[in-house]
Amino acid sequence: MHRKELKPTRITEDYLVTIARLEEKYGIARITDIARSLNVSPGTVTNTIARLEKCGYVKRIPYRGIRLTKEGRILALKILRRHRLAERLLTDILEVDIDKVHEIAHKLEHDIAGIEDYIERKLEGKSTCPHGRPIPPKESYEEVPLTEAKEGKSYRIAKIILSNKEVAKEVNSKGLTPGMVFKVHEILPNGITIVVDDKHIILDNNTGSSIIVCEVE
Repeated sequence: MHRKELKPTRITEDYLVTIARLEEKYGIARITDIARSLNVSPGTVTNTIARLEKCGYVKRIPYRGIRLTKEGRILALKILRRHRLAERLLTDILEVDIDKVHEIAHKLEHDIAGIEDYIERKLEGKSTCPHGRPIPPKESYEEVPLTEAKEGKSYRIAKIILSNKEVAKEVNSKGLTPGMVFKVHEILPNGITIVVDDKHIILDNNTGSSIIVCEVE
């Protein structure tokens, strides 16, 4: 049984956002990359990850690294959304120099919960931060890796993280692209079978974990 924090601490939020960014870039977060990003020791990261795992925010992938759970991802994307909206607010409205906005937004992201929609309206539909990275929409809170999809349910591919050449080759060979809708036919011990236009496609968990999906009716 997971032991949730009554209110996630700033340290928890910083870790979850860091892991989300590393997943966005590499498909998975390694202990060494987390330590480098947060400027802490690998030992400190290992201890914190153990606590986050008990809280149900992350899970370890043997011999690969760390991934966010659905609950961890929802929290991380909320914070990441606030951070990138804050960066836009600072550059577009307050005219802060772009080289300063990341550090300031990092402080604001913990304290502007509840006013994100107001900021977004003021920004008139801007979809990226000043550095060109996408601002997570509210709908993205429900995105999960394909490996966490449920049998019998239908999903749409939101994005594909080409974390290595093997994944890129497998995705291309299967003809999978963002926006594609499919149904999960069967969950296998080491993979998953999906159905696209009556065609059955088998994917291993390595590839499946790099395909981010959202459920459709």
